[in-house]
Amino acid sequence: MTPQELKRRNAAFERAHPSEIIRWAVETFRPDAALTSSFGADSAALIHMAVQVDPAISIRFVDTGFHFPETLQFLEHLKRRFRLNVQVFRTRLSAQEIDRLKREHAVRPIDDRYCCGEYKVETTERALAGVRCWITGLMREETPTRRHTPIVEALENGVTKVAPIAGWTAKQLLAYMEEHRLPFHPLWARGYTSIGCALHTQPPVDPNNPRSGRWAGQDKTECGIHDIGKGKPRQK
Repeated sequence: MTPQELKRRNAAFERAHPSEIIRWAVETFRPDAALTSSFGADSAALIHMAVQVDPAISIRFVDTGFHFPETLQFLEHLKRRFRLNVQVFRTRLSAQEIDRLKREHAVRPIDDRYCCGEYKVETTERALAGVRCWITGLMREETPTRRHTPIVEALENGVTKVAPIAGWTAKQLLAYMEEHRLPFHPLWARGYTSIGCALHTQPPVDPNNPRSGRWAGQDKTECGIHDIGKGKPRQK
C-alpha cells in the first residue's frame, strides 16, 4: 500500500470494530495472515475475534522456555476449547541450558536476552517466515512506547502489521471478555494483569499501570519483537 492508502485505511479503521479489521486482514492476505499470541492475561479476546472470522487462522506462539506453566496450560485449554490452529516456535536454547539458567536465576533476574530479548526476537522472526500479514494484540493505552501504534503498518521487511485492538481500552476488552464469557489466564485471579516470562513477571507494582509487573525495577519496557521489520538492531 502507498502511504496515502495506509493513511486512509488507518483513518477508516479508527471507527471500525476489531473484528471488521481482522476480516479485512484475513481476506486481503489469505492464506498468509497469521496472529501471534502470548496466551497472556486477556489474550482470549483477540483469539476469539479472530476465529469468528476464520476458524482455521494460523495462531503462532513463541515458546521462550521460560513461560509460567500456567501459560502453557492456558494455551492447551484455549486450543481445545476453540479448536485452534496453533503453531509453536521454540527458542534455539537447548532444554539443558534453559534448565541450568532457571536453577541459577531462581532468585535473581536472568540476563533478559535469553527470554525477553534477542532469543525471543529470533524465534519470532522464524514464526513470521512466509507471513504477509502479522496480526498482533498491541494496545495504545498499555505503555507510552505503544501510544502511537497504527492499526495498519507497512514494515520494511514487506510484512503488513495489523493491530486490531490498538485503539481499544482495557475496559472495552474486559466488556468483550464478559460478553462472550471468555477465560482469563489462570494467573489473572492472582493479580497478574500482564504476563510474560516467569523470571521477569510479577503482579503490577503500580496499580495504574497493568504492565508495571513486567521487568519491574529494570530499565526495560519492551522485549524487542515489535521492532521487527523496522530496521532497528535487536535488543540485547
